[in-house]
Amino acid sequence: MFPEHKPLYALTIGEFAELTKQLIEETLKEGGQKKETEKKGDEEKAETFNILELAKFLRCSKVSIHNYKKLGMPFYRIGRKVLFKKNEVLNFMKGLKSKRVIQA
Repeated sequence: MFPEHKPLYALTIGEFAELTKQLIEETLKEGGQKKETEKKGDEEKAETFNILELAKFLRCSKVSIHNYKKLGMPFYRIGRKVLFKKNEVLNFMKGLKSKRVIQA
């Protein structure tokens, strides 16, 4: 609708308003997509715990976390760091709870 070669000062008020409206709509669409991507990134960052964070999250001691590791709780070792994924820990705890119900 607006030729690329037409200078900004040569636009009529209506053309300028329409161009501004289109630019704002495009920017808002791009901003919404970036926010969704940032939220996914934040969720991924928030999904991992170290031993101390996991102990606080589960409201138990660090010794209990090590015992859960021995029972098969999935964890990841990166150098000296031990990390746990939140969804894997929750699935493990649900499985542990169901095993205790079956044993009782």
